[in-house]
Amino acid sequence: MSQLKVSAGSLSVRLPDGRRLGYSEYGVADGSPVLFFHGAPGSAYIHADLTEIAAQRGVRLIGVDRPGYGVSEAHPGGSFLSWADDVAAFTAALGIARFSIIGFSAGTPYALACAYGFPDRVKQVGLVGALVPSVTQGMPPLVCGLYTLAQTNPDELRKTFSAVAPSAAALFDVVSSNVAEVDRKILHDRASGFESEYARALQGGIEGVASDYLLLAADQGFPVDKIAAEVHLFTGTADQNTPPAMTESFAARLPRSQVHQLQDEGHYILYTHWDEILRCVS
Repeated sequence: MSQLKVSAGSLSVRLPDGRRLGYSEYGVADGSPVLFFHGAPGSAYIHADLTEIAAQRGVRLIGVDRPGYGVSEAHPGGSFLSWADDVAAFTAALGIARFSIIGFSAGTPYALACAYGFPDRVKQVGLVGALVPSVTQGMPPLVCGLYTLAQTNPDELRKTFSAVAPSAAALFDVVSSNVAEVDRKILHDRASGFESEYARALQGGIEGVASDYLLLAADQGFPVDKIAAEVHLFTGTADQNTPPAMTESFAARLPRSQVHQLQDEGHYILYTHWDEILRCVS
């Protein structure tokens, strides 16, 4: 096996409708393929220590920019299921027949959409800090306000994101000031990595995160109880971004699910339990 040495931001494919989809690739060239779906905001940039663990585990780790993020072109009128179509075409272009998916936070319903859309190709799914679309109970006031704007005034939503995210550093400050203390420490310890991730996220402006919120504030559009893949759900009991009740809601409806509850941990368990998460899906 040979470890891929690819810099984030250097790769893209053309989808059947002509849009460009950006991605990054790390780990082992002929390893077990695992796609990573980022949060909102986020991007295909994956922190260096996580990519090193992927290489050690023999994983071919592929981060994917959703439409409007990074180098991926926007997809007006897109949906969770149209994302599944994008991923089916993307993986076919890379010659990947079967793969697993890790979805973090806002990336979790997109991961489930793929498992629903082409069950014969998705081996396992890992959901970290699962987010149930359209549900606001227990969510922080900032997110509830953004959902309301998404449902009532999309133009104002875009203006709001433009105002709070003029730069990666400014976006990091907003994100880190609206999390639990246990998460704030993780964010500040990894400030450089998050700013690199957010710099890529904002490469095409704020349309990516705005599009995410427009979808997340509405119904997901597919039945979770029809998903055949094995799904591992990771949640921290101190998560104030996506409360553990959301994980429990998904788990109760998924035919094959296993919940990994992490006591006194928050939303950013992706960065403290990455090895365990990766082991479960690869």
